[in-house]
Amino acid sequence: MNTRRNRLVAILLASTLIAAACGSTDAADVAGGVVDEVAETNDSGDDAQAGAGDDDTAAGGSAADDSADGDSVDSDSADNDTEAEEVEVTQGDSVLDAVTESGVVRIGVRNDNPPVSFIDEDGDWVGFDLDLAEALGEQLGLEVELVPVDGTTRITFLESGQIDMAVASMNHTRSRDEAIDFSVTYFWDNQSFLVRTGEYSDIDELFGQTVAASAGSSTIDSWTSYVSERDGEAPEFVEFEDKLAAVEAVRSGAVEGYTEDNITMLSLAAGDPNLTLLPGGHNEVQFGIGVPENQSDWLDAVNFALQDIWTSGEFVELYNPWFVDENRLINLPLGGEMEVWG
Repeated sequence: MNTRRNRLVAILLASTLIAAACGSTDAADVAGGVVDEVAETNDSGDDAQAGAGDDDTAAGGSAADDSADGDSVDSDSADNDTEAEEVEVTQGDSVLDAVTESGVVRIGVRNDNPPVSFIDEDGDWVGFDLDLAEALGEQLGLEVELVPVDGTTRITFLESGQIDMAVASMNHTRSRDEAIDFSVTYFWDNQSFLVRTGEYSDIDELFGQTVAASAGSSTIDSWTSYVSERDGEAPEFVEFEDKLAAVEAVRSGAVEGYTEDNITMLSLAAGDPNLTLLPGGHNEVQFGIGVPENQSDWLDAVNFALQDIWTSGEFVELYNPWFVDENRLINLPLGGEMEVWG
């Protein structure tokens, strides 16, 4: 299928649907703790690989990236026009040394992926990933500079040195691992389909159908592989930069379903009895924190901080208000246990 043509179709379709639904208005100390621990380890001379060369291989369709992939993706937010200051990065540079010297860590977070990270009705940037990013900065003893990213820039900003880590609902896939490195998993979900209520009961019924996906999402490769492994008829994809437009395409019948992280689709379709999330899924989601490739000392620092947040009980305190407590946005109890090293 011609990807360029599909993107054009998606853009035109999104514009038409949004215009029809919404009119002409817009849709809406410093190096203490873990840092010191890792820095001292590096000073011992045990790690001679800090300057190892990058594998800059593009991460296929997935590296362009997905929502929740959770993988997914929306790049229409005007906030993403505010780029972080780009710094010159070479293979020999140490991110750990840089953040230790500056006292600041630049963390890329999405603002288009409810309920994990989004702009609320009051115009505030909120979500679980945002809370976790702030907690990581505190655990590392560093001031946090938040940088808006989307499904694509969460990877490219790491590659270009514009951010030091990405807490951006990013599913850890092999193709993405060719471009960046990932922390241990901190979030668990699946990817299914949002469909019109009463028309489908199982994801296998969507074999050979035209479906929506977020541009660059890991759902595209995953659903294609899932169908092929079961000798089904190949799907047709319409890729959307705007998740709300993808949902509207399902409502209108322009596509038969929309595949994304389940948590994102539940949030986008909340309260609409005409939309149903199909059970199960075709791709288990495991979010990891992205860091620049071949920065083992920095990756260790991020992992240690994340694990300390988990073992202290702070992680659950951050998670429950969004996904478990009475006033939660979406019901999603923790789906796994974080890997913790002794």
